[in-house]
Amino acid sequence: MTAVEHFIEALRRHGVDWMATLCGFGLNPLYHAAKKAGIRLIDTRNEQAASFMADAWGRLTRRPGVCAVSSGVAHANALSGVVNAWFDSAPLLLISGGGPLRTAGLGHFQDFPQAAMAVPVARYCRVIDCPDRAVQILDEALEIASGPPPGPVHLTFPLDIQTAVVENPVRCAARRALPSGGCEAVAESLAGAERPLIVAGSGVYYAGGGADLVDFSERCSIPLVVPIWDRGIVDRPCATFMGVLGAATGGPDLLGDADCLILAGAAADYRVGHLQRAGLRVVRLDHGFQGLRLLQARPFTSWLEEARRGRDAFRLRVEQNGASQAERGLHAYHIMAALRQVLTDETVLLIDGGSVGQWAHQTLCRDRYPGHWLTCGRSGVVGWGIGGAMAARLAFPSRPVILLAGDGAFTFTVAELECAVRQRLPFVALVADDQAWGITKIGHVEEFGEAIASTLGPIAFDRLAETLGARGCRATAPDAILAELRKALEQDTVTVIHVPVTGGNP
Repeated sequence: MTAVEHFIEALRRHGVDWMATLCGFGLNPLYHAAKKAGIRLIDTRNEQAASFMADAWGRLTRRPGVCAVSSGVAHANALSGVVNAWFDSAPLLLISGGGPLRTAGLGHFQDFPQAAMAVPVARYCRVIDCPDRAVQILDEALEIASGPPPGPVHLTFPLDIQTAVVENPVRCAARRALPSGGCEAVAESLAGAERPLIVAGSGVYYAGGGADLVDFSERCSIPLVVPIWDRGIVDRPCATFMGVLGAATGGPDLLGDADCLILAGAAADYRVGHLQRAGLRVVRLDHGFQGLRLLQARPFTSWLEEARRGRDAFRLRVEQNGASQAERGLHAYHIMAALRQVLTDETVLLIDGGSVGQWAHQTLCRDRYPGHWLTCGRSGVVGWGIGGAMAARLAFPSRPVILLAGDGAFTFTVAELECAVRQRLPFVALVADDQAWGITKIGHVEEFGEAIASTLGPIAFDRLAETLGARGCRATAPDAILAELRKALEQDTVTVIHVPVTGGNP
């Protein structure tokens, strides 16, 4: 067997049964081996979309998503999804083809330092330079990708290494898991606190600690928030969930009122004020969440009620602002109202866009924020949504999948609709079209009195979808959004619902 055939067999042993890809130089042996082994190749029209698929799969399933791309600029394009996975600590494997190792540095076709380019944004990067060790290198890469902590990894697989014959491939032993701990520090901090706040970041989701943290929050009456763009961990109605923290459109001042912060799997970044407030006690909890089951603390009932009053007052202002803007015409506020009518515990919701993302976080994340709702992640990237929806369909074949996108974000990779239709990966896309990079345009108007290079021209997204083989429809009234959503969820194909809206943030 060749090194690449052993490599593909090892991928199968790791549970990989599909790869997102775009064909090109350096991939033919890998493709042939994958086809023989029964690994499905989901092809895209842009390497960005392939890497966004792998990133979304990793963020939805906690298992490494795999994408395979060609060499040179194709590799550079695919780094978009790698960067997104780096920001979100999501497990991902990028495999890039390459010319023969024996002529590397001599100017062969697309001779390029691919592994070095990926180093700043991946936890593990290397060229597979020994055929006998291809499987060992893959095992090591996937183990590091899976964590703790999880993250993206990259392998460049030169053509002559792929096709080399290997008799006995080398395997690697598993690394020892990090020990649990940290709950004692939480207990000590709570003993001297009056207004503690739990900030639950993506690290809780990837560690599988969401249920334990939510139960602890409820048992001790401690308010819990999720930083905007981090992974939700509140899969059921939760009386202590206060919503998202750090949104550009504001929120209740829970961080300013708290005297103790339990930073659970979250980054100490701008969303928590860089933890610069004097007198704020901070304790980190990055693993060992199961230990919270045994942790006892007095209930902070009065503080929880105060936090709820602040949250409810803020939400009322958001609702009143939305209702006021909606009087001027069809608005994102109407889209959120329709979504609330169709979202179930099973619905996979993907949110791709700035202004529409703010509305979704402020109005949909009420008493829950489940892990199968997916946003761009901490990078704030836009344009990942169509690839993400394709990956969501692969991850959850029988669940409803809804992509909520702004018009700017949707057009990044709109041609991928054809790929989704052709490969039977159906989902529903709601496109909120304000003919602008909405969140930027609003900021420009507020600061400069005019929009600067932030407006867009008209596109008939319903008709565009039809030219790409999808089903397209248009909703121009609030009731029509809900009607079209319900109809689309009954279809077994990609449906794009074009909703022209007026602009405005929460």
